[in-house]
Amino acid sequence: MKNIEQPIIPLEVVAARPGADDGRAFWKAAPSVLAEEFVRRHALSRTNRECAIVLGACSHWLRPHQTRWTASGGFAYPEGHREGLPELDWSLILAFRNRQWVPLSKLPVKNLKVLRVALPSRTARHNQAAVDARWSPGEETVLSGFRKANEKWGCVAASDEKSRGRVATRSR
Repeated sequence: MKNIEQPIIPLEVVAARPGADDGRAFWKAAPSVLAEEFVRRHALSRTNRECAIVLGACSHWLRPHQTRWTASGGFAYPEGHREGLPELDWSLILAFRNRQWVPLSKLPVKNLKVLRVALPSRTARHNQAAVDARWSPGEETVLSGFRKANEKWGCVAASDEKSRGRVATRSR
């Protein structure tokens, strides 16, 4: 695959939202890694459909300490309360237009390809976190596992590794 130029996600928009108990380093690393994946998929897409990310925090996972996702040593399984969909405490929308990220106040059209990302809250307390990302239409869910080492967060696992290959540890 050819090298894809990565448009910079407006991290100042993301960084303004997390609470005091949300680790700033995680909230910088996770959206960057997920934006890379978003752009990679967008480049491989055969349609010109407009795309967006709905990015938000979830503080209420369903049974976070009893259910495990066993990839790369294990993570609390990021499953939400509403039919498995994580309920977001807050969210923001970033549209991907002309290879730029544009903050929006609401989703603009019905025929939109959307990646809905639920990032766990209270990440300042923990050294690992699992992220729930769902594509629609299609309802494909991809879990991403992040770990903190030497004060840097890196993506160490993804649930779609069998179809796209092993995730190399990526730190931010």
